[in-house]
Amino acid sequence: MKLSTTALVAAALPLVLAGLEDAKYSTVLTPQNFDSSIASKSEGSLVAFFAEWCGHCKSLEPVWTKIAQQFEGDDRCQVAHFNADDAEARPISGKYGVSGFPTIKFLAPPSKGGAAEAYQGPRTEEAFLEFLNAKCGTHKLPGGVLSDLAGRIPSLDSLASQFLGPSATRPDLATSASAIASSLAPGAVSSSLSAYYLRIFDKFSTVADSEGVTAARAWVDKERERLAKLASKKGQVTAAKLEELHMKRNVLAAFAEARDVVAEAASTASSVVGDATASASSLASGASKSASSAASVASKSAGSAASVASSTIESVVGQVTASASSLASGASKSASSVGKSAGSAASDASSTVESVVDKATSSASSAYAKATGGAASAYERVKEEL
Repeated sequence: MKLSTTALVAAALPLVLAGLEDAKYSTVLTPQNFDSSIASKSEGSLVAFFAEWCGHCKSLEPVWTKIAQQFEGDDRCQVAHFNADDAEARPISGKYGVSGFPTIKFLAPPSKGGAAEAYQGPRTEEAFLEFLNAKCGTHKLPGGVLSDLAGRIPSLDSLASQFLGPSATRPDLATSASAIASSLAPGAVSSSLSAYYLRIFDKFSTVADSEGVTAARAWVDKERERLAKLASKKGQVTAAKLEELHMKRNVLAAFAEARDVVAEAASTASSVVGDATASASSLASGASKSASSAASVASKSAGSAASVASSTIESVVGQVTASASSLASGASKSASSVGKSAGSAASDASSTVESVVDKATSSASSAYAKATGGAASAYERVKEEL
């Protein structure tokens, strides 16, 4: 099969790429609308200064279209392109120092000072969105989705974290929330979402007052589920509506996160109390056992000391009795052999026996008293140490 001459020529020619002039969703700037368009956004405009013949400009078009779509209809920022090579456009190109193509700059509106900042980052969807999120206060992600922070207002999030507490002074918090909402610029995205915050504050208070805080917290979860079902109907909901639903779910998440923090704090407090109670019981049990053990030891020591004292007394009495018997026997024998001295010897022996018995009894009693006193003193020291 032979190719026609026309087909061969067409195959040999390079593919003609669409340029930035063909970028969808990107705002077309002209010398006539340039200033008014830049002034219309509250935060600024990312502008690509291009020339139709520029190859790098043509390569940029697919990414430019993607980021422009994400900011279509946004009141804070826009993505735009300006044909800077046109003769009529050169005064504006000169004003912004355009000397090559594409030149990409972020232009602040006059209300923000009108400064121009050159974009020098990578020319990827991720990098452009990161730059614009920082400049515009947005939370856009590649692929046309929003981050979980989109729509959130930090000052109102702080009040939401307090609002779900069991002892929260909700009327005062609601008043503070209304004051914050009133301070936001009318018509801005944050202003419309602040109104949604106020509706949640009001609804939560109503349910909490009539059905309890637990029921009010459950309502937050049910509302998030309802919005998720609406967002799942992508073919029946506009892109703008999907973004609104996503941001509202994010706002509800602020209240859900606060609920989880309150629940976690309550659980932690309960656990701490439980641990403290268990520790106290354990310490009390240990102290009781130690006291019983010490008392037992003291009692045994006292018993042992008394036993020793008793044995000592018996031993001394036995020894005294034996000595007395021996002396009496000796005295009797001496009396038989020496008649004249018998009466005197017997009398001396009797006196000696009585003296020895008295001394032994006194020593034994003293030993017993010391042993008993020592045991009692040991018992008291153990009690004091416990």
